Order: sequence, then structure tokens, then C-alpha cells
Amino acid sequence: MTRKTVLMVLIVLGLVAGCTTHSTQNISNYEGQSTVVNRFDESRAAESRVQAAQRYLQQNSLQRAKYHLDKAAEHDDDLPSLHFTLGYYYQMARDYEQADDSFKRALRLDSKNPEFKNAYAQFLCQRGKYDDAMEYFKEAIDTPTYTNISQAYVNAGRCLRTQDKNKEAIDYFRRALNINSELPTALIEMAQYEYDQERFERAVRYIKRYRDVARHIPRTLWLALRAEHKLGNRDAVASYALQLENLYPDSRETLEYLDSREQWQ
Repeated sequence: MTRKTVLMVLIVLGLVAGCTTHSTQNISNYEGQSTVVNRFDESRAAESRVQAAQRYLQQNSLQRAKYHLDKAAEHDDDLPSLHFTLGYYYQMARDYEQADDSFKRALRLDSKNPEFKNAYAQFLCQRGKYDDAMEYFKEAIDTPTYTNISQAYVNAGRCLRTQDKNKEAIDYFRRALNINSELPTALIEMAQYEYDQERFERAVRYIKRYRDVARHIPRTLWLALRAEHKLGNRDAVASYALQLENLYPDSRETLEYLDSREQWQ
């Protein structure tokens, strides 16, 4: 998974809010007197450390994230979210064997968690284990209580495109949009598909739908620029080019545009 994907999943899980790690309990002694006892909740302490680690992963601060993950393990080494987050940590650190082990352990501890399955499927797809990836995607999608099913469809579709199974991929993207017609990631994929099919007006329509619900990113600006160029809309091309240069001067797409600027004028 890309770093952006990692951040999206961490946000979806909603694991960024802090929590208290101490509780109190009134205990009556044999004389009837009440004593307040502070009790340390190991699981909540571990969860708090995991949340801190996730914040550091969002900042790409791997060393600090690992410190908190190690501390979390000291409190509760059987916490599913700990091993799920360790999977991301090792993935970002490019230790793929450890990442695989961590994702698997998270699933052993919480075997019905569809978000874990969706994320692990993405990891497997990027490692070229396509059949296994699709099985996990399908398990996530088939979970009735899964609230992020539309994104799982998109992720599965992207995995299919990696395998050059474009017709199947498009079916997944359309299913995602049937569930959520404003899903930005699905709209991007449909715009790309229509552009690849040289249906440039359709590509532009999907990009406009995307812009109605989300901010442009380098990929959408670059795609829009090229589609409008094919349609001969010079003003639109100039507008997208200006946005690319001003908003994302160091992006790969901007550099690609600058390397061939004369072609788009």
C-alpha cells in the first residue's frame, strides 16, 4: 500500500482519540470503611500507545511509532489493533515478512474484522499474491456489518487492474459507486478507465463529479489536463496546468507536465 492508503485506513479505523488508562474502584473493608483504589488498565494503556503510534505513522515518523508499539506490547501483546498497526509499520519500513506476520496475527486475534481483511488484501496484492488478495477482499465485502464496503470494492478493482483484468475491475468500481455515488476513489478510477478507452468527454464528466466532492490531487489534475487537451479545450488545459504548478510543484505529474510543456500549449 502507498503511504496515502495507510493513512486512509488508520483514519477509517478511528483510532486517533486518546483514552484514560486509570480507573478507580471503591472497596469496603471488613469495618465498613470505603477505600479508593487506583487500578491500571493494561488493555487501555496498550490502546493509547497504539493510537500514539498511528499518529506518528501518519507523520512518517517510524522510529517514534515503533517506540510506542513496543510499549503497547508490554501492556497487552494480544491486542488486535497493535499487530494490525505493526503490520503497517513494517510495511512502511519495507520489512515485508514481518508485515505479513503482523497482519496475520491481527487476523488470528480478530478473525472477523473486515477492515483488517481489506487492508491485508491490499498488502497481498502489492506483493503479487493476487488470488489470496481477492479472497480477503471478498471476505471483507461479504461482511454484512462492514461500513467501508464501497472502498473495499475500489481496492479490489485496483488489484484486478494490476492484473490487467480491466473488465472485472470496472465492475467493482461501478459497484462501489452504486453504494456511494460520491466516492472519490471510485470516480478517479472511472475517469482513468474512460480516458484509457479514449472516451475523453466521459473522463471529464467523472473528473467534474470528483471535484464536486473532493479536492484535486496531482493525479486528477494531470488526468483532466490531458483529457481536455484531447478535446481541444485550451483554456481548461491552461487552468489545470496552472493548478498543478501552484498546488503541487514537486509532484511527479507536475514534473512530467513541465518536461513536455510545449506539447500541451
